[in-house]
Amino acid sequence: MRTSMHAASCRRRRPPQGGLLAPRDQRGSVIVIVIVFISIFVVLGGALYALVISQTRATELERTDIKAFNVAEAGIDAGMLRLRQGWPETAAETVNPNDPALTTALRDAIRAASNGLWISERPGDSSTASSDRAATPFIKVKLYDNVTFVNGTWQTSNVPDDSAAGYDSNKDGQMFVDSTAYVDNDRHRILVLAELQKWQLNFSPKLALWASVVDSNGTGTGVGVEDPNPAPYVPYAYYDVHDPLGKGIDPGYAIAAAPNSTTFENVFPESLRASLEALAITQGTYFTSAAAVNTFLSTGQANGKVVYLKTSVAVVIESNTQMGTVEKPVVLVMDTPDGSYNAWDNRGTADFYGILITIGHNELRGTCGIHGALYASGTLLNKGNGTIDEVSYNQSVINNINGMYPISVNIVPNTWEEYTTPAT
Repeated sequence: MRTSMHAASCRRRRPPQGGLLAPRDQRGSVIVIVIVFISIFVVLGGALYALVISQTRATELERTDIKAFNVAEAGIDAGMLRLRQGWPETAAETVNPNDPALTTALRDAIRAASNGLWISERPGDSSTASSDRAATPFIKVKLYDNVTFVNGTWQTSNVPDDSAAGYDSNKDGQMFVDSTAYVDNDRHRILVLAELQKWQLNFSPKLALWASVVDSNGTGTGVGVEDPNPAPYVPYAYYDVHDPLGKGIDPGYAIAAAPNSTTFENVFPESLRASLEALAITQGTYFTSAAAVNTFLSTGQANGKVVYLKTSVAVVIESNTQMGTVEKPVVLVMDTPDGSYNAWDNRGTADFYGILITIGHNELRGTCGIHGALYASGTLLNKGNGTIDEVSYNQSVINNINGMYPISVNIVPNTWEEYTTPAT
């Protein structure tokens, strides 16, 4: 029995396996800790994911904004180029806001350079009525005058009004260029005020004709004044001929011989010749073929331009179509070798409005007259049989030439405005 009690006592003193007893509230704590850490990692991962998504979206929006700006800026460049090609000064020259040269062609050029970048048109908002869901143009470029409608009249203003005329209606040499680009759901608009800079020519005032020698058939070369009309009683314009031959000059009312003889260099200095040649090259009106000039003059494309013809042989200019107008006269320079006999053979209704300058000899044929002035470095042979003056001095033509030719179109400083708003 003692043995049994001893054995029981020994069993009571034997510690349980596993060492000391652990408190019941610490059981499963490892699982809790693991769950907490997992939760933290899930939260951090979600936050990181949201951050990445947000940053990606912000980057996309930034890229879209930059793209929209670049497209809008391309529209400004296109509008400025359009104004440089021909500053619109009359209603007939109004620039159409939907001009393919400013929209379709520009859009296609951008897409060709950035293949697959954007669709050509942006669909309208499906939440509105179908009649209001017209597609939004990929890019819109508008040119309009710096005027606004106030008290029943259009008045010059620095506040843009895109309902204004699409030409320089107030004749101040300024117009707005307005470009809006749509990329995705981003709209970027750029607005600038463009200013025309003209080259101020300085042709000799009141000089109708200059030639070294004039030889004419019939009654002589008729030289008169048609503007101002009526001319003053005293001589208003002059002709300067160093050696008249044959019938010579048949002066009309209000015109007389120049009181002081000049040289061709005085009338048409080398600096002016070089400047006209450079201007023609810039305008794309420099030619080396008389045939090309004849075609160009007969289509009316030369109106308001300097046309420079440079050849190594004598040329013949002939037409049955009026060349130039009082408002848009032509300066035509025929630059041929000294001693070459050129022919000016124009008939029907082919009157010339502008200044005709011949470096060399010039033979007048046909029946049409020159309205403005004529300068020839050599002999002027008149073989025409017109019933009016061969040369009719026109002050309005000369004035328009001296202040007509644009040399550049620039952005007026501090007029660049940018707008970024969601597309509607």
